[in-house]
Amino acid sequence: MTRFYQLAIIVSFVCTAWAQTPTPEAAQVSERTSRPTVPDVLTLEAATELFLQRNLAVEAARLEINVAAAERVAANLRPRPSAIIVGENLGVRGPTQFNRLYETAVTIQQPLELGGRATRRREVAERMVTAAEARLTDTLQRRLLDLRRAYFEAVLARANLEITRENRAGAEELVRLNTVRLREGDVAEGELLRTRLEQVKFDSALAAAALAYEQTKIRLLEQLGESDFTRATTLDLRGLLQYRPVTVELMQLRELALTKRPELKVAEAEQALAEAELRLEESRGKGEIIPFVGYRRVGVDDTLTAGVTLPLPFGNRNQGAIARTAAQLPVAATNRQLVRNRVLAEVEAAYRAYETARAQVQAYESGFLSQAQESVAITLAAYREGVTPLIALLDAQRTRAEVRSNYLKALFDYQNSLFTLEQATGTEIKP
Repeated sequence: MTRFYQLAIIVSFVCTAWAQTPTPEAAQVSERTSRPTVPDVLTLEAATELFLQRNLAVEAARLEINVAAAERVAANLRPRPSAIIVGENLGVRGPTQFNRLYETAVTIQQPLELGGRATRRREVAERMVTAAEARLTDTLQRRLLDLRRAYFEAVLARANLEITRENRAGAEELVRLNTVRLREGDVAEGELLRTRLEQVKFDSALAAAALAYEQTKIRLLEQLGESDFTRATTLDLRGLLQYRPVTVELMQLRELALTKRPELKVAEAEQALAEAELRLEESRGKGEIIPFVGYRRVGVDDTLTAGVTLPLPFGNRNQGAIARTAAQLPVAATNRQLVRNRVLAEVEAAYRAYETARAQVQAYESGFLSQAQESVAITLAAYREGVTPLIALLDAQRTRAEVRSNYLKALFDYQNSLFTLEQATGTEIKP
C-alpha cells in the first residue's frame, strides 16, 4: 500500500468521533462545529483531505471495520460456567425420618471446548477484520478516483470557459473593427451583420460554458459531502491541466496490481475467511467435555461429587454447518480467480487508454496548437488588409477554438488515464 493510501486510511480512522451521536441535537451541533468547511479556493490535495473526512461512503466502510473488530471480543470469551442446585428424596409420606432421607446438592460445571475452538474463533475474527480493512481500502481507491475525476472535470470546464471568453472577446474585437471599416466604406453592412451574428453565437457558447462549470463544481461539492450547493458560485479551483510524462511498463503494472490491488486482497481475505470458518465448524463438531464438581448432603451426611460429561460420536456432529462452509471454499476460490482476471483486464484496458491519451497530447503539442494560432494570426492580418474574406477568418478562428478545446480534452483524458492506472494497480504513479 502506498503512502497516499496509508494516509487515507489513517485520516478515515480519525473520523471515529463523528459516529458517536447520542442525540439528534448533539449530532447537529457536532456537525456544525467539527466538520471542516469547503474553502473558497480548492486544490486537489485539499479536496482529497476534505473527502476523507466528509464522504459518507468512506465512513460506512470504516464503520464496517468496527463491526468486524467486535468479533474479537466474542472470540476471546470462554463458555460460561453453570451451577446446578438439586433437591431429591424430599419426603412427603413414609416411616423414614426426613433428615435421614433427603438429598441436596450444588454442582459447578465448566465446559471445555475441544478441537482448539477458541483459537479457531480468534482466527475467524482476525480474518473478518482483514477483509473489512481490504474493503475499506478498495472503497477509498474507488471513491478517490471518482473525486479526482470530478475535480478535473471542473478544471476542464473552467479551462473551456476561459477559452470561450477569449473567443468571445475576439469576436467583439472583430465587430468593433468592422464597425469602423463600415463607416469608412471598406466593408458592406452584411459583413458587419455576419460578425455580430458570430458574436451572438459566442455569447450563447459563453453562457453554456459558464453553466457547465457551475454544474461540475456542484458535482464536486456533492462528492465532498457538501449540502450547501450555493457555494459553487464562489468556489474556485487551483488545479491545472498539464502534461506530466511518466514511464510505465505493462508487465510491471500487472505485477503491481496482483500484489497491491485492494479488490484482489478482498477476494484473498474472503477465501482465507472461508477456510478459517470451515476449521471453526469442524472444531465445533468435536463437541466439548464438561467436568463438574459439587457438594452433596444426604440426610445427615456431607459428601462431595465430581465427574465429567463426554460427547459421544453419534448424532449431530455439526455435519450441516461443516458441509455448508466446505461448499463455500470453491466459491471463494473461483471468485478470487475471477477478480484476478478482472484486475488484469482492467490494467490492460487502463494501459491502452493511457497510451492513446499520451499520443493525442503529444500530437497536439508537436505543432497543432502553434499552427492553429499562427493560422488565425495570418488570416486576421490578411483580413485587415482586405485580401482575405471574412469566411476564411471565421473558419480559422473556429479551427483554433476546436483545436484548443480538443487539446484540453486530451489533457483531461491523459490525467484521467493516470488516475485509472493508479486505481487499476492499487499504487501511486509518479513522474
